[in-house]
Amino acid sequence: MKLFKIPALGFALFFAIPASLAASRPNVLLVMTDDQGFGDAGFQGNPVLKTPHLDNLARSGVRFTDFLASPTCSPSRASLMTGRHEFRSGVTHTIEGRNLLRLGVSTMAGAFSSAGYRTGIFGKWHLGDPRPFHPLDRGFQHALLVGGGATGQTPDFWGNTMFDPHLQEGGKWKPFQGYMTDIFVDEALKWIRAEKQPWLCYLPLNAPHVPLQIADEWVKPYRDAGLPENLAKFYGMITNLDSALGRMLAGLTKDGLDRETIVIFLSDNGTALGGAPRPGDFNGGLRGTKGSAFQGGVRIPAVFSWPGHFPANRTVATLSSLCDVLPTLAQACGLDLAGFPTPDGRSLLPILLAGEQPPDWQDRILPTHVARWSSNTSVDKLPFLNASVRNQRHSLVNGEKLYDLESDPGQSHDISKSHPEVRDNLRKAHLKWWESVRDAALTPQPFPIGLLGTGAVELTCMDWQPSRAMPEPLPAGLWEQEHIREWTAGRKISGVDGACGGWLVEAETPGRYLIEMRQRPHGAQELASFAKGFAELEIAGKKHRVEISADSNTVQLRVELTPGLYFLEPLIYGQRASGKPQGAYFCRILPELPHNP
Repeated sequence: MKLFKIPALGFALFFAIPASLAASRPNVLLVMTDDQGFGDAGFQGNPVLKTPHLDNLARSGVRFTDFLASPTCSPSRASLMTGRHEFRSGVTHTIEGRNLLRLGVSTMAGAFSSAGYRTGIFGKWHLGDPRPFHPLDRGFQHALLVGGGATGQTPDFWGNTMFDPHLQEGGKWKPFQGYMTDIFVDEALKWIRAEKQPWLCYLPLNAPHVPLQIADEWVKPYRDAGLPENLAKFYGMITNLDSALGRMLAGLTKDGLDRETIVIFLSDNGTALGGAPRPGDFNGGLRGTKGSAFQGGVRIPAVFSWPGHFPANRTVATLSSLCDVLPTLAQACGLDLAGFPTPDGRSLLPILLAGEQPPDWQDRILPTHVARWSSNTSVDKLPFLNASVRNQRHSLVNGEKLYDLESDPGQSHDISKSHPEVRDNLRKAHLKWWESVRDAALTPQPFPIGLLGTGAVELTCMDWQPSRAMPEPLPAGLWEQEHIREWTAGRKISGVDGACGGWLVEAETPGRYLIEMRQRPHGAQELASFAKGFAELEIAGKKHRVEISADSNTVQLRVELTPGLYFLEPLIYGQRASGKPQGAYFCRILPELPHNP
């Protein structure tokens, strides 16, 4: 037997672990689906949705019924990769450059790689597309990716759909045949089988996130059951991913790897479609959906399976979160986290080995924050703006409304007035946490340019920060390729006929930089020409201007920069009937320096 110390919030718990487990180096299959909420699986009690393979997985291991994520995509992924609340690594949103995992932050992939594991990611990263934010720069040795946060977003391959997509492999776009979810799972299994070295396979599938694109054979059973079309497609995408994961798990069993592999199944936030009073819709009795501070926005399905080590068919109600996954795997796989900052999570291994909560397990405080605040929101309002804080029994929402989750899991009865001491204690804990993360959460991470070895940096309007040159608001839908098509065709969206924004960049090397602006990404086969006009850029105390001919699809500017921070906001005139400028939807920055590859 060997004693292990579990990092936790304010205390240390020691537990004994069998010597055979302490010496093992299990493989890890870490599956995270996208927008699949608490009730979006058969094993979670959904009366309509069919997920037989996930149901079998849940029966094979330990299922947590009170497991929390962040309310949205990128923040949850940052928490999973670092073992800390996402705000500590600067991830507060999915757009505006607020999804960039801060440089220098240690990751799960790095820890596994340092321990001699092969590391691969297959699916959605959503913590920064350009280098040095790319997963190949953050500890992964192999990466097969969709761009941005979903198919058809601006960082994705232009014109991509879920069918026969282009995916980014090793940093380069490559065509594939088939359905995207199937491709990710099948390519992951090929990678697993390529070598016998122990591996971490991170499988963050981008289903069932929109666009709801799925073959009719998967949709028909739910459509025939009378479900609304979007819900039928949503469920069809989940049934498809269930089938694909079934192939993966069967492959591991066939290869004799099932007893050598820890399998973890999670989602990244509450359901995108659950919770509404529609026929067949099911949210596990929880209030709220994705993007909500209520439990329906943050509670997710969570299964941990390791045959021969974790007991089968156990259900645990212990409050847990995505921050716990890295400390848990570090204990189970012998990872060295000495170089990591103290995690916010704690190891769940004693629960997993016993199949139940140990008697000396202590309660904890877990904050969640939607964090989609606007740039003009007062900082004083941020701590309790669309936020919640939990302990095992209670949830305080927006610093005001208190709910007893034991008697009221649907959060319909505010008990703050009858239990003011509980409300005040949770409020104080929440404010203490906010003070510890505020500076990191509010400090934007710039895009490095001119960094040795990175070459050109590709930026898109998905990562625009609000315009500093123009007063108009940032319109919704800025991250979708389809909206770019609408704008460049001169059609208004929600009353907006274009938009402006810019990127915070940090020049790493002095010299001249070439800035290329387009209405389509570099290398896209579908081109879009600018109207006749001109482009302006004010940077480093100088204003640059270049004329644009009517048939141009690329505009180039050259600027001299010294090392430092700059707000890069090119303005393009001549596109809009109003006479107002538009921003550069796609921008490629190439240092014209001797070291440039």
